Amino acid sequence: MKTLICAVVLGAAGMYSGCVAAPGWKIAVLPGEWEFTGFEKDKDLSAVAAWDATHVLVATDETVTIQPGVMDRAARRITAGAALALPVGGGGEKDEKEEADCEGLAVMREEKAYFLTGSHGLGKKKADFQEGRCQVFRIPVDPATGEASVRGMTTASLLPWAAKDPVLGRYVRQPLQLNGFNIEGLAAKDGKLWFGLRAPNEGGDAFVVETSPAALFEKGGEGSVLHRIPVGAGVGIREIAALRDGFLVLTGNASAEATKKQPKTMAPGDDVSFTLWFWRPGGLTQKIGELPEPTAKAEGLLVLEETADEVEVLVLFDSAPGGGPKAYRLSRPKP
Repeated sequence: MKTLICAVVLGAAGMYSGCVAAPGWKIAVLPGEWEFTGFEKDKDLSAVAAWDATHVLVATDETVTIQPGVMDRAARRITAGAALALPVGGGGEKDEKEEADCEGLAVMREEKAYFLTGSHGLGKKKADFQEGRCQVFRIPVDPATGEASVRGMTTASLLPWAAKDPVLGRYVRQPLQLNGFNIEGLAAKDGKLWFGLRAPNEGGDAFVVETSPAALFEKGGEGSVLHRIPVGAGVGIREIAALRDGFLVLTGNASAEATKKQPKTMAPGDDVSFTLWFWRPGGLTQKIGELPEPTAKAEGLLVLEETADEVEVLVLFDSAPGGGPKAYRLSRPKP
């Protein structure tokens, strides 16, 4: 099996993307079915992160709550706990109830917290702006118990920084159907937060925003860094997860379905196939392969186990009952 290794190079002539053939990764569906049980709006599960081998947190993109869960690896089951309310009010531009539109979750143990991000984008159907979507939540965790709490929760937003960025600024407050700025993934690594953007896609590149909790929560994102990943036209990041030596990046269609109020004019693409990539900032991007047997729209990504040779991951799918979870084994290329 062969795959592609892609690089973004900055030279005298500017930035360009290139790909060469290389021995590839392998991806396979793991036997046995996983189950997410007791979660509200379980057809809209959008993100999951694990504090340890037992305690997890799960988010949906259609509620203003999050739910802790207990994971049983042997039974392949995650059972929901009581919902925790997020500080999201009402009164958007059209005086309708706001949504948190939660899209990404990550654990940062040095901060003793989960971090949860909203999409920071306009509503997909009405293209309306809602402040509730434009928040990043810092959710404290008791290290002794692994339990998350809304006490001491704080919020910030990446939108002010994005609006001033010379690349992203032109896409802020634009509809997703028109390549509008939209976050759909979040990872934590090396003391930094890494936001994966579903859109924009510019010149075949998707984007990741790197920032620190201090920069985001104290300085509004000042000093954040924008990374490009060459993934192809019309493709956006649907989730990102940290590995020991880089990141797993899950991609799919960057746009959204057309509506009467919002025709789709962005580069064409389906929303039924999804691709996994290995990405190391400042280095190469490796295409792992297309996700086998997706049950719906790939949405959440949880690393279950990682060794030098293999990575086991759990994927959640939007619009599938119970998140339609499916586990995969990724075999790394041999040196």
